[in-house]
Amino acid sequence: MVYRWYSNDSPYIRAKTSKSVLHKFVTKEPEGLTVNPYVGCQHRCLYCYATYEWSPEFYDTIYAKLNSPELLAKELKKWKEKEVEPVMFSSATDCYQQIEGILGLTRSCIEELQRQNVPYLIITKASSIIRDLEVHSRYKDKCAIVWSLTTIDENTKRLIEPYTPTAANVLQTIKRFAEKGVICGVNIDPIIPCITDSQEMLKELVDLCADAGVRFISAGMLRLRSDIWARTKSFLVSIGRNDIIKKMEKIYFSNIVKSSYYFLADNAYSEPVIEFVKACVGRRGITFGFPFESSPGLEEVSCGGVLTSKKLQASILEYL
Repeated sequence: MVYRWYSNDSPYIRAKTSKSVLHKFVTKEPEGLTVNPYVGCQHRCLYCYATYEWSPEFYDTIYAKLNSPELLAKELKKWKEKEVEPVMFSSATDCYQQIEGILGLTRSCIEELQRQNVPYLIITKASSIIRDLEVHSRYKDKCAIVWSLTTIDENTKRLIEPYTPTAANVLQTIKRFAEKGVICGVNIDPIIPCITDSQEMLKELVDLCADAGVRFISAGMLRLRSDIWARTKSFLVSIGRNDIIKKMEKIYFSNIVKSSYYFLADNAYSEPVIEFVKACVGRRGITFGFPFESSPGLEEVSCGGVLTSKKLQASILEYL
């Protein structure tokens, strides 16, 4: 039986009343603004960076901040600075996960940002964002959407991120947004050693994204934290792939490099993989990386994303 790192097929949904919804996104120092209308995520990705000791229920209980839109409206109106920095959605969970289709909290927050002329960026794995195509397209000069897409191998996808949409649905959604003139990008992250790192698959993924109309593609290797490694090992044992465990132990622990809580892949392994993706992207004539300038670093975001809100300090308008 394949190891399950979550308890139930469907998570519990709980209402939550928040005191604030517009937050400084903090790593070592404040790096921009973020909004998260939900806590917890139904996508259940094996490698999720947002799970940790501070969120033990992350996979099994979704907290919906029902007062998010009203709070956001009040906080924006009271903002002390002359301009509000661009706002990033999904720094702690996917704002377009399944419950959004019922509650519409993200959509209401987006509409409030538009009313108050605030740029925004969304990172998501969802194809269900298509419901809000017209909402985002009418604001296309001041927003961008980045999809986190790890693999086009559906058998693998169902195993490591069981409640995400198919890659085909995501690509079709990107195509619809691109046709409307919305800035679209894809983040191939995390690339998981021996699981989603085949050159054939990565090249095809890049080509399919380019065909869909993305303006940029970025990529990043899996970062391991103690809880992520524990889940990954249990999963690999359950599918009889102890050989991959041994290879990953060599990649991550034979020459240890750490960043905060995370173990990073050995450069001898990771650099050729990233350079290969970069070359595939270059051959398609689109940008590799996130085209928002004044932006060192690509870390500390969940949902498989690697886009800090510091990237948004320079306005999204720079890319138009």
